[in-house]
Amino acid sequence: MKTSFAVLFAATALATPGIALAQDTVPGGDQGGLEEIIVTAQKRAEGLSDVPISISAVSGKQVENYGQTNLEQISSSVPNLKITQTAIANRIAIRGIASGDNKGFEQSVAMFVDGVYYGRDQLSRLPLVDMERVEVLRGPQPTLFGKNAIAGAVNITTRSPTDEFEGSVSGLYEFNHKELQLTGVLSGPLSDGIEARVVGYHRSMDGYFYNQKLDRDEPNVDEYYVRGKLEFDKGGPFAAELKLEYADFEMKGQPRDVFGAVGIYNMVFQGPFFVSTDPDYVREDNGYESKNKVFGATLNADLELGDHTLTSVSSLLDYKTREIVDVDFSGISFLDGTNLREDYRQFSQELRLTSPGGEAFDYIAGVYYQHAKLDVQDFTLFNPTFLALGAPFNALGDTSNDRVYTQKSDLISAFAQGELSVTDQLRITAGARFNHEKKSGSRSLAIVQGPLSTAPAPVVAAVFRALNIEAHSVSGKLSEDSFNPMVNVQYDATDDLMLYASYAKGTKAGGFDIRSNSLPGSTTVAKPGAFEFEDESADNFEAGLKYKGRNVAFNLSVYRTDYKDLQVNIFDGTLNFNVRNAAEARTQGVEADFRAAVAPGLTISGAVAYLDFKFSNFTDGQCYYLQTPGPNGFCDYSGKRNALSPKWSGNLNLDYTTPVTSDMKVAFNVNADFSSSYIAAANLDPRTHQDGYVKLGARLALAQIEDRWEVALIGRNLTNQRILQTASSMPLATTITQGAGNAYNGIVDRPRTIAVQLTGRF
Repeated sequence: MKTSFAVLFAATALATPGIALAQDTVPGGDQGGLEEIIVTAQKRAEGLSDVPISISAVSGKQVENYGQTNLEQISSSVPNLKITQTAIANRIAIRGIASGDNKGFEQSVAMFVDGVYYGRDQLSRLPLVDMERVEVLRGPQPTLFGKNAIAGAVNITTRSPTDEFEGSVSGLYEFNHKELQLTGVLSGPLSDGIEARVVGYHRSMDGYFYNQKLDRDEPNVDEYYVRGKLEFDKGGPFAAELKLEYADFEMKGQPRDVFGAVGIYNMVFQGPFFVSTDPDYVREDNGYESKNKVFGATLNADLELGDHTLTSVSSLLDYKTREIVDVDFSGISFLDGTNLREDYRQFSQELRLTSPGGEAFDYIAGVYYQHAKLDVQDFTLFNPTFLALGAPFNALGDTSNDRVYTQKSDLISAFAQGELSVTDQLRITAGARFNHEKKSGSRSLAIVQGPLSTAPAPVVAAVFRALNIEAHSVSGKLSEDSFNPMVNVQYDATDDLMLYASYAKGTKAGGFDIRSNSLPGSTTVAKPGAFEFEDESADNFEAGLKYKGRNVAFNLSVYRTDYKDLQVNIFDGTLNFNVRNAAEARTQGVEADFRAAVAPGLTISGAVAYLDFKFSNFTDGQCYYLQTPGPNGFCDYSGKRNALSPKWSGNLNLDYTTPVTSDMKVAFNVNADFSSSYIAAANLDPRTHQDGYVKLGARLALAQIEDRWEVALIGRNLTNQRILQTASSMPLATTITQGAGNAYNGIVDRPRTIAVQLTGRF
């Protein structure tokens, strides 16, 4: 593996430093130079090389070409962006910083779709269809993207209606896992100044894990998505675009494996339908289901006020999820599962005034309001199987702990950012955002005995307390103010080379712990719960350069970010997670990317990122099995690297297009994504070590010369790497084995896939 990294890194370095970037049309070599990449990372349309931010962009065409359907699939080609599934959430990390598995956390990486904040973690599973581009901004983005973008932001732009009729139909079929994708697009004018665009999408898949307990392949996927856009623009001072979208995406089963069993764990749980700890894409459990529905309505309107533009972005977002999780992750019926319901409703309104570009002083100023309501219910069922066990476990038979949480929040922000051209070469940008946020939340937990439960209620309550669970009710309110400034200095060393240095302060909102199973400060459980946690903050220092020539472009950035009061979610070894502002961390490193039009039709692009992550102060870490805790009952992580934070990551891509007849062309791509080793579990157990890897992919297409039709063969993970995305301890493992055994469960990447893709355009 070291040899593989050396070869890839050398190839990247020789070509010039790099990260893979979007290509909006045919590779630039066809046109004798590189195609300009336009982004809106600063709320203006700008060339990528003109934006003084560490940013990567992935074009909609690239997403379509590889049959990618969500952010998780895209993240493998963007260094220092890592998106992984967990048992009840998606974890989105930039530069090693992410939010934990608690529905009360705001996301450290803020996600925006057409200018609207999509703040729930599950929304990162939303199908990506008919995209213009996906921008990934690394580091705190406090001024223009707001509170909570403390690690960075993902800015997604969908395609708008066209003034000429066009459409496309595309289908993809993957042979190994029986995956089917169908997409249809229709766009064009309805009348003078009114245009529309409609998109429909469906995806299904059998899966690549075999659950021998349920005799089915998993994850079984079924997704539907529709979007309509209506644009009004008669060439006057006013223009508007209305977007309506609806998504329904379901998944049965997770790509989850059990591994790393030690002690007597296998002796207790062994059997063909209980648990298998062999890494063979075979698993046993009682089922997982996730059903998600999303409705969104967005109205973007622009009004020209002289040379200035007043922009309004109004949005309604309604999101619902229903999940059933077999939380013992085994085929035996100990825990019948956690049933989770989450309902989230959000209204947001932004008004911003933008000055004309290209002046001595350019600026953007605005206000933002957001109201959100969150309802979460979950209950964990203890199967009657417990009745057959000896005391005290038999008291758990046919019982459950039922939890209800409600939250309301209101956020008001005012922001401004201005750029002063001191000379023709020197520019200074400064900005700030003031946030005022109020939240109120309440949580209650009840212990319920079913008809088969025979133990007296006090005995049941005592056994639950031994698992750090107690009936309770708690509520609270919080009010937070934050001021987040930024400053950036840019200098044009030549017409093609820009240097920059910047500072930004970011914050992530505090809130309430949704999942804790006991009261804060409880004296009746060993590890008391939590309720309110404070905001976290970050100070980011960055410097870099950007070069854009006719045939070569590259970007280089170095950064250091100090985080204080990190919000962490700590597993107590039973069924409980508690939130604390427990940690300080420093993340620093280097990021580089390049594109090169080597010859007509031939483009090479690549990337490399180095990440140095250390907890500066974290004494409340979760101990792993047989690790000796400190006097406080926890383990000291100070000086250690965070989980899922590889030191090196990157990619290398080669695109080649050439005519084969007067009416046909061939397009070929080969790509490699690489990562150094990392620990996959939050408790940093060495048993969850993932070796470094290289994933290879390729695409071969035959197309009509003007792209009217195309037939492509797509291969992903051609080296068939078995990659552990994330891992966690098996719940109750040490409890049931009385401290004599333990194991892990983890999400595993998809193995080799081979697909055929057909596309027709008109």
